[in-house]
Amino acid sequence: MKRGLWHRMLCKRVPAEHFWVSLFCFAALVIASFLLFEQQIQNFLAHLELYLPDTPAQKANLALLLIALLALDVVLPVPSSVVALLAVAALGSVGGYLVIFVGLCLGAWLGYALGAGYFRVLSGRLGLHQRKPGQLAQKLGTLSLICLRGVPVLAETSVVAAGMQRYPLGAFVVVTTLANAGLALAYSAIGSFLVEEDALLVTLLASMVLPGLFIAGYSLFRKLRKPVTQEPLHGRFAVTYDYPVHFTDHLFDLRNPCLHQQLTAGQHGRVTVLIFADEQLLQCNPQLPGQIEAWFASHARDLHLQAAPIAVAAGELSKTADVLQQLYADMLKHGLDRHCYVLAMGGGALLDSVGYACATFHRGIRLIRLPSTVLAQNDAGIGVKNGINAFGQKNLLGAFYPATAVINDFQLLTSLSRRDQIAGLAEAVKVALIKDEAFFQWMEEQADALARFDHPASRYAIRRCAELHLGHITGAGDPFERGNGRPLDYGHWAAHKLENLSQHRLRHGEAVAVGMALDALYANALGLLSDSDSERVMNLLQRLGFNLCPAELNVKDGTGRSLVMLGLEEFRQHLGGQLSIPMLNRIGASIDLHEIDDRLMEQALLRLASRDSAPFGLSEGCAQ
Repeated sequence: MKRGLWHRMLCKRVPAEHFWVSLFCFAALVIASFLLFEQQIQNFLAHLELYLPDTPAQKANLALLLIALLALDVVLPVPSSVVALLAVAALGSVGGYLVIFVGLCLGAWLGYALGAGYFRVLSGRLGLHQRKPGQLAQKLGTLSLICLRGVPVLAETSVVAAGMQRYPLGAFVVVTTLANAGLALAYSAIGSFLVEEDALLVTLLASMVLPGLFIAGYSLFRKLRKPVTQEPLHGRFAVTYDYPVHFTDHLFDLRNPCLHQQLTAGQHGRVTVLIFADEQLLQCNPQLPGQIEAWFASHARDLHLQAAPIAVAAGELSKTADVLQQLYADMLKHGLDRHCYVLAMGGGALLDSVGYACATFHRGIRLIRLPSTVLAQNDAGIGVKNGINAFGQKNLLGAFYPATAVINDFQLLTSLSRRDQIAGLAEAVKVALIKDEAFFQWMEEQADALARFDHPASRYAIRRCAELHLGHITGAGDPFERGNGRPLDYGHWAAHKLENLSQHRLRHGEAVAVGMALDALYANALGLLSDSDSERVMNLLQRLGFNLCPAELNVKDGTGRSLVMLGLEEFRQHLGGQLSIPMLNRIGASIDLHEIDDRLMEQALLRLASRDSAPFGLSEGCAQ
């Protein structure tokens, strides 16, 4: 709530530009008192004239007294305007001018000397040695020093501040001398006019009102001097994203309406579509291109397939600048605009690179994700992150860009190798560990079925994992990861480093499994996670078939330090400066740690490396 003017005037920290209001109010009070006691004041002033000096000696003594009063104005509460007009009334225009000029100059030089510490004893008594220049005034400029000469209080303050700020002495003398000459001339002219009019009463009143006029003039000067600034404009709007995540089978069956409904929703006219597909998916499903062309042919009235599905490198090989440039070239070649659709069919890596291309081509082109791996269907495909690897860093370049829709076709998973089918379950274990103890317990009960990739158990695990991921993205209030806390990155700081060290021999899910095991042992060493819970984590991961001790875990640098530990610093940079590592404190809950004890983490690495863990013996090709 804004404070009123009177409240601000009565506050201790009154703004300088409002100070003149107080003086005007004081002047009005003085005028009112004159009106009430006019006769008494007139009688007093009539006798006062008897004391004005007549002889040269009296005038000289009065002149010295008035000069002293003006000079000591810097340390004494002397009303300089009253003294100045009294000097003109008593000594005439010329004599008064000289007294005012000399007194003001001496006062300015005394103030400078006090501020500069030339009079150490007096400066100390006044407490000036305890102040900083900024407490008295802002950095003074020549123009401010000139204009402040006629402003009560600020005139004395400015010269003291000039001394404290070591304003050049020669320049100070010249500037203040010229300013005082002009000010003395103004006082002399005003005083002479009032005396000639035989208005001594008005002269005294003017001595009280003049300071207010000086302050008003200085305030006007400051306002005119300030650069013209306007209130800033504020642009504020909210963008709402609403995208469905469908689960279906045989997406390109002519009787399946799911994709057609998404492509034609809210559209008028024929929709142009271009498809980018994982080359390994196309190799393992040679019938898929024909099914796609037949499906689009059956919907030719509403949809136009611009070209046969364009193959894109599988896995992390798709997340390079060269692949990104080729995606741009293909979209440009086929004339895509912002009303066209791109279908991205593949694993999480392909969805990342194609999503980044769609986010930046024409500043955003419509995208539907068709995840074809377990990991993509339960995690990567339903999020809003896109990006590529660059300069040796994972996901260094990217954008947050939600898809228009996500469609999970379970049948696309049946052609995956067993290794890829199981690797994707690591994200299900992760989200269960940090968010849903009951889901983790269900996975323990169904571990053997999940390891065989039995369809009923695998379908439920994928959907529940996707549900938990989507719930966090849409419900945690930070879908674009502006903050540092990221529980969905549990196990990922080590996973990213292991992927790089293996040159992506390790699948993302496999590396995440190792990272989760390592962090579980570290949490146990800290006392956050109980022995039984940490053992449950290890047992489930091994029952699902994960190798928790890949060769990359034991790679060391020249000093004997594990290279995996370098992932902590890389992850800190990825987060934007402050380290924030999610760590389990029980099954189904996590906390963020902002510091990692390197010694304890190295011990956790040794404990993990000492566990017996059978390597994968599964085929990396297509499922038979």
